[in-house]
Amino acid sequence: MTSTETVPELLSRLMGADPDPFPLYDELRETGGGVHEFAPLGWFAFRHADVAAMGRDNTLYSSDHFWDSPAGIHDPVDPVQAAFMAVSSQQFMFHDPPAHTRMRSTMMPAFTGYATRRWRPIIETRVGELLDRFSPGQEAEFMAEFAGAVPVAIIADVLGVPDAEQSHFRRWSQALAATFDPGIQGAARTEAIHAANEMVEYLRTIIAERRRHPQDDLTSVLATASLPADELLGSLALLLTAGNDTTVNLLGNGLHFLFTEPAARAAAADPANIPALVEEMLRLDPPLHLDLRKATRDVTLGGVDIPAGGIIWLVIGAANRDPRAFEDPTSFDPARSPNRHLTFLPGHHHCIGAPLARLEGEIIFTRLLERFPDIRPGTAAPVRRVANKVARGWASLPVRF
Repeated sequence: MTSTETVPELLSRLMGADPDPFPLYDELRETGGGVHEFAPLGWFAFRHADVAAMGRDNTLYSSDHFWDSPAGIHDPVDPVQAAFMAVSSQQFMFHDPPAHTRMRSTMMPAFTGYATRRWRPIIETRVGELLDRFSPGQEAEFMAEFAGAVPVAIIADVLGVPDAEQSHFRRWSQALAATFDPGIQGAARTEAIHAANEMVEYLRTIIAERRRHPQDDLTSVLATASLPADELLGSLALLLTAGNDTTVNLLGNGLHFLFTEPAARAAAADPANIPALVEEMLRLDPPLHLDLRKATRDVTLGGVDIPAGGIIWLVIGAANRDPRAFEDPTSFDPARSPNRHLTFLPGHHHCIGAPLARLEGEIIFTRLLERFPDIRPGTAAPVRRVANKVARGWASLPVRF
């Protein structure tokens, strides 16, 4: 350790309001074996090899942990919270095979690389419409006025949500994401659950409508599948949230790199470099910094004994900067190859929306820089999100187009 702080003190700061977690990640990853207990949340694993191993081995590291994790915390006396939990617990990311395989396979055909390429015209159209709102030299708040609008419009188009209803989905998806976060508790958690349940009830109405009148959208495909009602609702809510909040963070984090990393800005001048740039953006500041698993039996990880049933947090943001896995890991390298980041995790729970996220990132940054090659920071200073520990990103990112 290079710090005078103890491991519990470092972990406490990590779960606090520090806007820059990366120095803490580095310290904790290089202390001991890179695995540390922080009661009552569980154990945290900071190294690339450990995070990758937990992603791949669902027999030892289970995803069936909803009721053991922050996601399951609620007031059972509140009927809204109880109803929401009945649906949220059925999201496929909280299950292991064979239940996970059954649920995921229903949606997988829509998220292959080939299938997502069919969505390119939707993405191009939406990005063009939103960029038309701005003019060169105009100041704007990038997160609220662009980054927050693009992904929700795209995933809502894919799912068939009418334009008039899309304004709610940014708030709803942020609320659902907050229900998974260990940093959101008390009144803020109650508020998040109630807002997320509004989305569930809206989706319930849309599903019933699609069953009566199917359309050419993903919701119609899923509505006519054989999933039980709560599994279907949970899966759709997860797709809307994962397809929105994570991409918002990718856009904000990526643009900040273009402002602060000369190598990134120079490489972005050639559109052919954008896909590799997106991969390095995803590595160096991933949209989701944490995931978690539950040990199915006693296990030793990083020299630390973890009992069966122990909750282990996968610190993706630290693993992606592990010097054991990446040369010069804290530098933005536009030509990094291979780029074995763990942002989408390996194994059964590899992010189903990864092809769509990559395609969105490629198209959005290409069109943004074509239209506004001189985009730069705005007058006001940017502000990091600090309440959310899982989905870190920017609360505000002022720009001048």
